[in-house]
Amino acid sequence: MSRKILTVCLLWLSLLSSAYAAESFVLGVVPYMSARKLSVLYEPLRAELQRQLKRPVTIETAADYSFFLERTNHGRYDIIATSPYFGRLAQQEQNYQPLVRPLTDLEPLLVVRPDGAKNVRELRNKVISTSDRLANLTLSAHRYLLQAGFVPGKTIIIRPTGSHANSLASLLSGEASAAIISVSALHQFGSDMEKKVRILARLPRTTPLLYMGHKRLGQQQLAQLEQQLLKFANNTPQGKAFSQELKHDGLKPVAEQDMEALDPFVQDLKGLMK
Repeated sequence: MSRKILTVCLLWLSLLSSAYAAESFVLGVVPYMSARKLSVLYEPLRAELQRQLKRPVTIETAADYSFFLERTNHGRYDIIATSPYFGRLAQQEQNYQPLVRPLTDLEPLLVVRPDGAKNVRELRNKVISTSDRLANLTLSAHRYLLQAGFVPGKTIIIRPTGSHANSLASLLSGEASAAIISVSALHQFGSDMEKKVRILARLPRTTPLLYMGHKRLGQQQLAQLEQQLLKFANNTPQGKAFSQELKHDGLKPVAEQDMEALDPFVQDLKGLMK
């Protein structure tokens, strides 16, 4: 094939890819699990959105929380399923509008091995593993440990590992003495994992995962998406199964007080990103 023909073919494929991307509706999911696991968990929602919108819908995540935040800021995603602190930032600064949230609040856990620490005081000068330094669970644990008398980085080490799976593996291998995870994320690893760890402390609950839409979609479509999400999760067999698997227990509209409660943590997040 001549160089000229090859160039034309590559240009055609590039244009075709761009056209498809323009047609696609992108659901962005914060990378609290591996991309493969997230694609399985959110497939029912992707399929429902594609059916409702009558256009291709793709699921995308990112390599880490920082990259996901950057892509959100650039408007890469049409809808996001995002961590609460990222969601408040997306509302305030990134042109996204809250749609719905799970009925259940986010409940962070501090877990240890069955033969591990008997109380939080025994974690002094130990390592606690977590998924990502910008994860809401990490920030919640940071506040909790400060209130418990620890100084993160000095009298206790919080070590990001890249994913919840890595964090739990670090705990089970003995590289960490405790791990930070949510009730819902732990459930998604199955009953076998739940038997391998013991809950040492339940941290204060917060506003959970947020589903948000980019304002470029327009108020009419955003309102329709909110109603479609509520109907799917609360009134259809597929949606109820999806909601149960993610420990959402259903969806409801986001109240302004849900968002306002996140402001102190957003300040923590901004301080961490400086």
